[in-house]
Amino acid sequence: MKMSGIITPMVTPFRQNGEIDYDATAKLLDYLKGTGIYGLFPNGSTGLFPFLSTDERMKFLEFVVEHSQGMKVLAGIGSSSTQESVKLGKHAKDAGADALVLMPTYYITAGQEEILKHFREVIGTVRKETFIYNIPQLCGARIEPETVKTLKDEFSEIIGLKESSADMRYFSDIMQFSGPDFAIFQGQDDLLIPSMSIGADGGVCGLTNFSKPVVTAYREFTSGKLDAARKTQMQKIDPVIRSLLTSRFPSAYYYAFYTKFGLKGGYRSPMVEPSETARNIVNRAMDTLD
Repeated sequence: MKMSGIITPMVTPFRQNGEIDYDATAKLLDYLKGTGIYGLFPNGSTGLFPFLSTDERMKFLEFVVEHSQGMKVLAGIGSSSTQESVKLGKHAKDAGADALVLMPTYYITAGQEEILKHFREVIGTVRKETFIYNIPQLCGARIEPETVKTLKDEFSEIIGLKESSADMRYFSDIMQFSGPDFAIFQGQDDLLIPSMSIGADGGVCGLTNFSKPVVTAYREFTSGKLDAARKTQMQKIDPVIRSLLTSRFPSAYYYAFYTKFGLKGGYRSPMVEPSETARNIVNRAMDTLD
């Protein structure tokens, strides 16, 4: 069945000593269940997966699956190592994740041939439903539309794409692959309604870690209340996104999450807490939310 709706790219809550806070994670999952999101995306960029050990990623995923409360779980298995992505993919499959999310390798920048080889080895070995993850600003390489088509044609396990480049021309091009067995999600909250207007199936939206307007906008749009959806996008979602961009991604998301739940959380090194000025900007933006 084709996936649609809003998916939360989960923060990985930390204690002040830098350890993963599973009590705070449970609070997050309880909150998300009540917001009406479709699914959970642990171990993604917002979850700081490069800052976690393989064992931490596996344990965190197991916890999320166990406490998912019926929400779909899309497990991030990105790595700079194809072999580690295979290991994480096998573990996620065994742990009960509903799908995998795979990005190109990073640091040593991949070309299209390397991207194809990486995806072929991981998907061909693990054999689990998988979303392609395009985020060139962080991994250093864009997955070209021709590469998407090749992978989609080769593997029935590929069921969609998470597109986070913020390039609407690219997004529009990728929409040619949308169909009954291939879902396309916008990964930038402030582009949700523009993307849905050209056929996106939903969004993977970080604001849902601590607020509900993204889900509201999605529901308004899908129920035909287009003016209301545009208003929610421009007056509720976009200002908060602008406030979060005053700090280096994703530290302000963690500050907003900790503030929302009254937590004295930590920032996994080398991430640093937003400055006082940035915190004040985020606080003012959060005050505008219901």
